Amino acid sequence: MFLPLLGLALVGAGCGSDHPDAGPPGRQPPAATWQGVVVSGPQRVAGARVRIQGSDDYVLSDERGCFELPPSEQANVMLAAWKPGYFIGLARREPGQTTIALRRLPEQDATDYHWVEPAPSAEDSQRCGNCHAEIYEQWQGDSHATAATNRRFLNLYAGTTWDGTGQAGWSLLDDYPLGAGVCASCHAPSLEGHQPGQDDLRQITGVAAQGVHCDFCHKIQQLLPAAPGIAHGRLAVQLLRPAEGQLFFGPLEDATRGEETYSPLLKDSRYCATCHEGIVFGVHVYGTYSEWLQSPAKSAGQSCQSCHMRPDGQLRNIAPGAGGIERDPATLASHQLLPGGKAAMLARCLNVAAEWTADETGSRLRIKVTAEDVGHRVPTGFVDRHLILHVQPVDDDNGQAVDNGGSSLIQGPLLPDAVGPELAGRPGRLFGRLLTSSTGNSPAPFWRTITQQTDTRLEPGRPVETEFRLAPGAHGVRVQLWYRRFWEQVRREKQWPDETIVVYDETLPAPRITP
Repeated sequence: MFLPLLGLALVGAGCGSDHPDAGPPGRQPPAATWQGVVVSGPQRVAGARVRIQGSDDYVLSDERGCFELPPSEQANVMLAAWKPGYFIGLARREPGQTTIALRRLPEQDATDYHWVEPAPSAEDSQRCGNCHAEIYEQWQGDSHATAATNRRFLNLYAGTTWDGTGQAGWSLLDDYPLGAGVCASCHAPSLEGHQPGQDDLRQITGVAAQGVHCDFCHKIQQLLPAAPGIAHGRLAVQLLRPAEGQLFFGPLEDATRGEETYSPLLKDSRYCATCHEGIVFGVHVYGTYSEWLQSPAKSAGQSCQSCHMRPDGQLRNIAPGAGGIERDPATLASHQLLPGGKAAMLARCLNVAAEWTADETGSRLRIKVTAEDVGHRVPTGFVDRHLILHVQPVDDDNGQAVDNGGSSLIQGPLLPDAVGPELAGRPGRLFGRLLTSSTGNSPAPFWRTITQQTDTRLEPGRPVETEFRLAPGAHGVRVQLWYRRFWEQVRREKQWPDETIVVYDETLPAPRITP
């Protein structure tokens, strides 16, 4: 909350009330206020946001750098100030007037900067995990930490199988050798090469192997003007790395050890769009940001971070024992981007509802699937992710599914070949993006020449209804909704373990028809 200034004036080197613009002669500032001045070297700083550290309320320093704050009953109160272009300044509240000194940010990015490892280490005081242990643990459990080393990603990248010893199935490097740098810009953004021969993720070592790590994300000063999706990852951002000392862009205006500055960009969906929106090799592969632009969440003022960095209610101190203070947990973002894991997120956002009708010709089952409380289509992200709605008749005696392919007892839409031989041709519905290559192969990897694509994914808040008809005498159905990260054909060729997530699984007895 912004608190207006309370009428301040400059007296000598301080701020007082007998300046010509301060009002009637003899006017004194209210006794119950704290006064101070924000400076940078010998200069006063106007327009700085000043607050008691940990408070949401702030005032702006006036044209002379002066400010006045309501007092606090806390002991040893620290005052914080920040303005764009400066590091955050922090000073202990002093009797009389408190001076808060700001330092300007460096003007140029130091390209010879050495990236900081995230993992804690007693031998390196700069390691992120030393001070931010809880945040580090959250990040380490997220896919950003394994963006450069994820086994499935590397299998698709290099054409290898699960154990890394064989060659099978899709291979980006075999089909498109010059595409390596496109992958590296998002999956290993601190990799120094980005030239042919220098961006091979199979050879990655050092901090770059930590994927999308703390130091990279907190060195982003601004986004380049290219529209989201045209430039990707590191190639879409302007970094600001210090030639000496340290510099971190953070989400709080008053948290500092003398090395931090505030960046509202960290709460902006465009920040996420650098990697989560992408036209790659001419195909709109990643569209999460553009999906968000069309979503009810965006209209309601919710950003990507509103859901995926939502405070967990547990974190109260971002750097306990290292200068951090206790804060309202509602103000501290979580770095667990899929709270509770992917299965829990899918269960929360996907609703399956079924309704029976019946007459002498048989029973009809209408199944409605809705993506709720999401800011993008479901599934989103990597193009091969999909949902499978599968409907199968059940035996009345034991409730077990009847394995007859479904065609004789159930009429309705059938699943396409892309879902795999066990399910293809069975009653159900696919929610996904299916790419077809110029050679007619479908599914096809996005880096080949794509001539056709269909998109049947769920849109936020828009239910999709599917009707199935049971023949007379059918006892009921088992309805399942599955989530898969990759097409079954690819999974088998790569010898990946089956990690299908069951989102919904219910057996629904058919209604009895009375004469």
